[in-house]
Amino acid sequence: MTSADGAKLTVQFSHCQGNLDLDVRFALQQPWTVLFGPSGSGKTTVLRTIAGFVEAANGRIVAFDGRVLLDSAAKVCVQPYLRPVRSAAQGARLFPHMTVRDNVSFGTQWYSKPDDTNDLVDKVLGLFELRALWNRMPRDLSGGEAQKAAVARAVASAITGSDRTILLLDEPFNGLDLRVRDELLARLRDWLAVWRIPVLSVTHDVAEAFQLGAEVIKIAEGKVVEQGPVEAVLAEERKRLLAQLNGSESRG
Repeated sequence: MTSADGAKLTVQFSHCQGNLDLDVRFALQQPWTVLFGPSGSGKTTVLRTIAGFVEAANGRIVAFDGRVLLDSAAKVCVQPYLRPVRSAAQGARLFPHMTVRDNVSFGTQWYSKPDDTNDLVDKVLGLFELRALWNRMPRDLSGGEAQKAAVARAVASAITGSDRTILLLDEPFNGLDLRVRDELLARLRDWLAVWRIPVLSVTHDVAEAFQLGAEVIKIAEGKVVEQGPVEAVLAEERKRLLAQLNGSESRG
């Protein structure tokens, strides 16, 4: 389902990152969009540019709420903390002196509604199966638990942020048990749909993209090569994956 009012986030920029020359153009309008491509294709740099952590040499980015986040011609580049963007990267970056609950609470912006904020944080902790760990410090968490806490913090912040906040997820559950990952992704997708939080997530996992049933932007060597429904964009990748699985089963 597309945005009810037709609002889009538009991205177009060119930028040199190491040996990779990025030149990307796309628009987001679906509830969940997957940025799909091999390692080194520029996926993470695209997310970091939208978030404002990378300032592209040339380009223009306009948020869902119509705010111009980047316009190189007009010399506009909104600072990351002022953008309607929340993100979680591959590596968990938690505040080491805060408990899990305090980390998840950090960045929530319902200052005039403390009871609602507490209720939301409790629900987010439940969503990520972190309620039993609410008072633990980051040093006492496993890698998977810390990663879930980092994503939970981004989710809570996105929900309580300004209208039309987008959530950027860079392979956030990489390393988790596949069953745990799939269950968590399904719950997160349904939960964010209720809150109308649009998501752009990065993956190179074909099965994950199909599970989400998302719009897919396929990127290769720094350029968008295709965009559309997952069934169309990743049809060939799915055939290859199924052939590999069938071959493994026959050999077994």
